[in-house]
Formats: sequence, C-alpha cells, structure tokens
Amino acid sequence: MVVHAPRPDVLGAEGTDRFGSSAAHAAYLRLRELIVTLEVPPGSTIREAELGRQLGVGRTPVREALLRLAHDGMLHIYPRPAMVVAKLGLSEIRQIFEVRLALEPTAAGLAAERRSESDLAHLRALSEEASGGRVHEDAATFLRADQAFHRAVAQYAQNALLCNYVDHVRRLNLWLWNVYFANQGVHRSELFAHEQIISALAARDKALSESTMRDHILKSKEQLLTGV
Repeated sequence: MVVHAPRPDVLGAEGTDRFGSSAAHAAYLRLRELIVTLEVPPGSTIREAELGRQLGVGRTPVREALLRLAHDGMLHIYPRPAMVVAKLGLSEIRQIFEVRLALEPTAAGLAAERRSESDLAHLRALSEEASGGRVHEDAATFLRADQAFHRAVAQYAQNALLCNYVDHVRRLNLWLWNVYFANQGVHRSELFAHEQIISALAARDKALSESTMRDHILKSKEQLLTGV
C-alpha cells in the first residue's frame, strides 16, 4: 500500500468534495467504512457488480469510488478485473506513522497557541470517554474517542489544509488498529492516555505540546509493530 495525500480537488469538508458525483462520494464513504471496520477485511476481493447491488448505486459511481480508494492505498486494482483490499504490514505502518509524525505534532503546537477554553473542555470530555474504553478494555469505544480527540486537536490548529491531511492519515491509522485488535485482542496497557497532551495544551506550551504528541504517536507505533 502507498499512502497518498488527499487529492487537491478533494480538500473540502467531508461530503462536499468535487470527486465525481454525489452517488460516487456516498459509495466511497460507505465502502471506506466497510474496509476500515473490517467488514470487508484485508485481502478480500471486491466485484463491481456485486458492490453496486449492495450499495444501491450504478456502475459508474462504484467505479469512481473504487478508483478513489485505490488512490488512497486501500485497494489494489489488477487486470481482468480484480480489486483486492490492501493488506497491512510493516511498510504500511512505516508510511502511516512517518506522515503522522510529520503532521500531528505540528497540529498540536498550533492548537496550543490557538485553542479556546471550550476547545480544551471538549478535549477533556473526549479523553474521559477514551478512559472509559481503557477501563473496560473496550477497543471500539476507545478508538472512537481517540479518533475524535486527534481530529479535534487538528481542528483547533485552525489550519484547514493541515486538518484534512491529518484526518486522511488518521482514518488509515484507525484501520491499522482495528486489524491489530482483531488479531491480538484488547489489553488496557495498549489503549494510550491523552492526559499529558491535554496538560501541554492547557499550558499553551507549543514545544511541549509538540513533544508530548510525538511521544504519544511513537508509543502507538511501537505497540502496533509488536503485532506484525
């Protein structure tokens, strides 16, 4: 899998991009969700006609959606015609975390300077939700709150382009974690806390926010590598 950046023509808000028709966009979002949540697992073969019937859309929107997912690195398209969901391994982890380490510490540093008190309260609420998932070893609850937490930090950086790139790579990261927990099971020690990031943001300390986010991401990477 090659991790691509979002296309320049699809950097608008979710659902408002200019990639093909609205039917293609809806098909893309639905199939992407099926892949990320492992309802369509890595290595699965996808057939256009069958997918179109499942999603209730025509051949052209399905093809546009599949091409976009291939561009995202989530599908491989082979001749005569075979489309296979990508498998995730060391190369994918390396690519995703290189991009995360390039983007998310920067977002955290900017958020430290630009966040409001209500932004901080929202992050604390998301951290509490994630903590509930940690206590009960509930990966789905934790990952949902963790995804929202990292997306919110990027939003509070107040840089729409940066936020879109973070959102793109975070969805790939969520896919990695779903595969990991499906294969390895769930352990509380692997569901990482956000308190240090929040403390740095609360202090409006740009350098500390960058370093705590970087440490958080590196810890996550090390854990994922144990399951490859």
